[in-house]
Amino acid sequence: MDKKRSILIQYILLIVMAVAIGTLIGYIKTRSDMNLELEFAPDLTLADNPLMGYAPDARNVKLCEESSLVYIPLTWAQWEPREGVYDIAALEKRCHIVKYKNARKHAVLRFMCDVPGNEDHVMDIPGWLYDKTGNGTHYDTELGKGYSPDYSDSVFMESHQRALKALADYCNRDHFVAFVELGSLGHWGEWHATDNDGISLMPSPQVCETYAGWYSDEFINSRLLMRRNYEVAVKGNMGFYNDMVGSKPGTEEWLAWIDKGGEQETGDGTLVLAPAGDLMKSRPIGGEFTSDEPMEYLLTEGMSETLSQVTDSSMTFIGPKVPDFSKEEFALPAMSVIRRTGYRIYVSSLKTEYDYSTNDIVLNLTFRNAGNAGFFFDWPVNVHVYDGTKKEVFWKGLDIDLKELKTDGELNTSVRIPASQELREEFYIGVEITDYTGEENVKLAIDFGGEDEYIDDVQILCHYVGQ
Repeated sequence: MDKKRSILIQYILLIVMAVAIGTLIGYIKTRSDMNLELEFAPDLTLADNPLMGYAPDARNVKLCEESSLVYIPLTWAQWEPREGVYDIAALEKRCHIVKYKNARKHAVLRFMCDVPGNEDHVMDIPGWLYDKTGNGTHYDTELGKGYSPDYSDSVFMESHQRALKALADYCNRDHFVAFVELGSLGHWGEWHATDNDGISLMPSPQVCETYAGWYSDEFINSRLLMRRNYEVAVKGNMGFYNDMVGSKPGTEEWLAWIDKGGEQETGDGTLVLAPAGDLMKSRPIGGEFTSDEPMEYLLTEGMSETLSQVTDSSMTFIGPKVPDFSKEEFALPAMSVIRRTGYRIYVSSLKTEYDYSTNDIVLNLTFRNAGNAGFFFDWPVNVHVYDGTKKEVFWKGLDIDLKELKTDGELNTSVRIPASQELREEFYIGVEITDYTGEENVKLAIDFGGEDEYIDDVQILCHYVGQ
């Protein structure tokens, strides 16, 4: 009897063990089904994203309708018509700033003291400042007519520092002004100026560096760019801009400066240009189309050269001189140019693996940049997880800095997601890159081969349905 009972107990134990093993196998299989591995290809045609592309003159509302950037030209005479009075209202009205902020656009700003003009043009500094100084140079050259102030004059410098600080304080209220082009010195603020005899009107290198230092100290939310790769720009983490895009000799000269460095004579010394070829992928590059060639030529017969220059220069934006998008003959070539600018951030790899020891889903993501330029702001990157009903059950900020994602670069990150019962049946994983307010998004440049899927403005990368 005892022997039969013992055999029965053993038999029951075997059944229990078999059931347990079967349950465990089913459990493991269910969890292993949650181990996913997806690869994504970049969408190189994507051009509609913030902080890149064309930057038309902000005063031209129609031309700015389709762009994510606008260009704001501002002379000192406009900014401070009376001493100590900074005309914000006129600036916002003239450049439609409230309208563009509401449309979530960003701006490129250049502050200027000397803009060569026509025969009626007099000067671009305030009249009250001219009355206080007046020791500059009136010129009438092939570039135009105007007045070049004495940038080393102590009264001029003190007044300029106050005016620039007031402008920076205004810009630092938010992140609307994304890029600031120096600015202040020389014709069009491009750090070159000559009188009627071709003699340089630029101040000493020490004075030039003082002005550049003011920009670096005051503009805390904007990336700075200079017309040439001066030592102060290279050391100060500034980008560069080329206002001769489309001009073969002009751009070749500019690229040679970037590659090898050089020197620029001023009226009182030599400005040194530092080699910066290896920095072009990690600094913002801007500029505009040359005025030496008609736009029609740049986008037709000269199109190949134009595309080559934009690519070789790793440009982030082009403006204010841009094509008229409303003209049908410019639409396609203008789009071809813009596809050579800016970043193309995408997730190249998504992997999930169930961790039995913690009951977590470990999510590994690889970010890449297939664009021609970097992304220059530390916008937050978040991962969102939704259950089968598209209800958000988890989100977390990812520990990555998009500023480090250069062209063809790669960033890897991981996050643990609690494996709740809802997720065992079905889940969605999405990634969102937003501005600092959470109101503006970067679209990931992923070629899904069809329509992208979104949940609450979050781009969905993965949809899992349990077996």
